[in-house]
Amino acid sequence: MFQENRGRAVPDRSVELSREDTGWVITARWHSDVGSAGINGPDEVVIRVADDAAPEVRERGITSAVLHRMGRQVDDMVAEFHVLPSVGAYQVMVRRYIEGRLAELAQERGAEADGFESDLLAVFVDLAGRGHADPLGSLATATGRSQESLNSLLDVARKRNRHYRRSE
Repeated sequence: MFQENRGRAVPDRSVELSREDTGWVITARWHSDVGSAGINGPDEVVIRVADDAAPEVRERGITSAVLHRMGRQVDDMVAEFHVLPSVGAYQVMVRRYIEGRLAELAQERGAEADGFESDLLAVFVDLAGRGHADPLGSLATATGRSQESLNSLLDVARKRNRHYRRSE
């Protein structure tokens, strides 16, 4: 059942996950439909000083370094929320690998040259070949794109690859 919340419908029961990290508590809440096909981040994130935080943590408050560190916690909670098998350090490692590999491929082809779709496909095929449980979901997380838009880009790359093979 849905209730009205500031002009938008939300489920009656939201999902909330929390983590503690060196003087900080981060809480992520999902108020949106948990049955959606894509991987979605939380609707709300709250970062607060932990009750047992050191005085210097309280004095500095939320800094960009804290926000950066909490981003990793949000990634972990998104993976947990969507029941992804790649949680924690492994997910971070996969995301960094994807980002690094996409950067390498872009540098090899030249920044101005077309080919981003082919780069995505190469990374997708690489992850799938390594037996990764959710290569599309990991690509979506690493690139900040929806799975639907990634599928479209991967389809473009597949069509181009078929076209190039026929013309050789």
